[in-house]
Amino acid sequence: MEVTKENFKEVLPSVLEAIGKADFVAIDAEFTGLRHYKTSSYCELDTAEERYAKSREAARSFGMIQFGVTAFRYMREKSAYSHATFCFYLLGKTGEILYYDNCSLKFLADCGFDFNKLYKSGLSYLSLLEEAEERAEYANHSLEPQTPSPIKVAEESAKKFLEEVEAKMKLLMADESQQVLVLPGNNISPFFRKILYNNIAAKFKNILVRLVTTNDEKNIEIRKFESPESRIKFLEEERERKLDEKIGFTHVIRKILETKKPVVGHNLVLDLFHMMEKMVQPLPEKWEQFKNVFKCNVPTVYDTKLIAKDPPFCVDIPFTSLGNLFSELCSKFSPPQFVIENGYKSYKIGTNSKAHDAGYDAFMTGVCFIAMIKKLDGANWKNKSVVTSKHLVMYANRVNNMSSYDIPFLNLVGPDVQPDRSQIFCVECPSTWSAMHVHGLFHMIKPLKIVWVNSTFLYVIPLEEMDKKSCRLHLKNILASCPPLVHVKLYGDALNSKRKSVSDEVVSGVETRASRIHEFKRLKSVGSDQLSKMSLESPSAEEAPSIIGGSNGKRAPSKQDVKGEDVFSIPDEW
Repeated sequence: MEVTKENFKEVLPSVLEAIGKADFVAIDAEFTGLRHYKTSSYCELDTAEERYAKSREAARSFGMIQFGVTAFRYMREKSAYSHATFCFYLLGKTGEILYYDNCSLKFLADCGFDFNKLYKSGLSYLSLLEEAEERAEYANHSLEPQTPSPIKVAEESAKKFLEEVEAKMKLLMADESQQVLVLPGNNISPFFRKILYNNIAAKFKNILVRLVTTNDEKNIEIRKFESPESRIKFLEEERERKLDEKIGFTHVIRKILETKKPVVGHNLVLDLFHMMEKMVQPLPEKWEQFKNVFKCNVPTVYDTKLIAKDPPFCVDIPFTSLGNLFSELCSKFSPPQFVIENGYKSYKIGTNSKAHDAGYDAFMTGVCFIAMIKKLDGANWKNKSVVTSKHLVMYANRVNNMSSYDIPFLNLVGPDVQPDRSQIFCVECPSTWSAMHVHGLFHMIKPLKIVWVNSTFLYVIPLEEMDKKSCRLHLKNILASCPPLVHVKLYGDALNSKRKSVSDEVVSGVETRASRIHEFKRLKSVGSDQLSKMSLESPSAEEAPSIIGGSNGKRAPSKQDVKGEDVFSIPDEW
């Protein structure tokens, strides 16, 4: 079911009820862009802190324009899952300035996204923090209006206008069945409005004079009350109604968080970060701070992309984009029966629905989750909902880390993965260098993998195990044959020297904007000294396409190098 501002108020109770009854909710979102390709392109050797910084920048810069929610509930008597799907169009806060990636918008338009519906009928939202701040302001703001001083009127036209309004007011005050007097405001000049506000409000007690807009027409509304208390109550209700409209879609997210329903997504990082940035509170600057915010606000999350990368699914389904995973699981792994929840709308397996519609993608994500856990549970799946499966323990609050060489997931609540990068070489080189030059310099190490960070910095990763002594020996030989302007260090050495140079430049206890930028650039280049030990595993072709291509030895263009209409594309792994 599509939800816009036209039907949100009517549909919201049923949405909240479906979430309340659900065993878990699957989510998906569409954005105005994925990331800044010049400053936040993913590197295969990003640390967890670096990847968080890049994803945080995307969540703070781009808009979330569609959000899909599918509520799944296990029906033991039928050994089936009921589901209800909702697709929300989100316009966001008034005056909010966002980045738009033209290629992203074109991609969504090609997939049938209705931008007219978004801009005409998109829902607003406030973060829970913004709502709390507004309510705190209410305590310091009195709703008791001050009685204005009447204005002396000399012009005959103004006197006549006031006399006519006063006559209507006397009839209003005498008529117990009538509560409101509405005066067409389009034909009343600003001066006449001023004398109306001041003189009428001063002459008649317990009234409220205000300008209201109805169907794009501005009118002056004069409302009478029995007492000052009833006027205050009316204003409080009006204030609450307006705040409720501003909160909008956040009511749905609040229900998910308050009921602590498990949240399931596919490649969940951006969906989760956008949701938290826009509907919970601004994402903190540091990765460890984010973990604390997450633990305090968000229930358990699961990432179907991460589950699909483990056996037996990675063997039978090598490509785990959502559409392909959904199709393969439904055809190879016999998912349970799915039925649409009574009184709700959703999708059916086998129907031709459009991908990259957030509602349909949320439905596919939930089906994939159930099908995979059913397979892992074996014959026991009929006895309970999949969210109680013991196989989920290792996936709880871990999200897929896309295009990473040696950190397969981000741990949202616990310690980060600590890979061993002691045998990785860091190379600074002229911008004219290509893969051919790198292979020539590292001719004694085969096979190897080259990871370009930018045109003048790269990593060289030996693909066979090498002890520290061998690494040092190779480094000595490489340095002996290094051409001018080329600098080579081992990963740990480069990190320590960079770290020392940064600490020498920053005044203790003072963090300037320049120092933060310097630190961010440092992290982009060399990573973190927190990484120590983890077995290296060659990346799959899906997540790490070959860097070297063509007969001239030049590195194949990475995503950040591509210009024009090909800048934005959905990775195969999605």
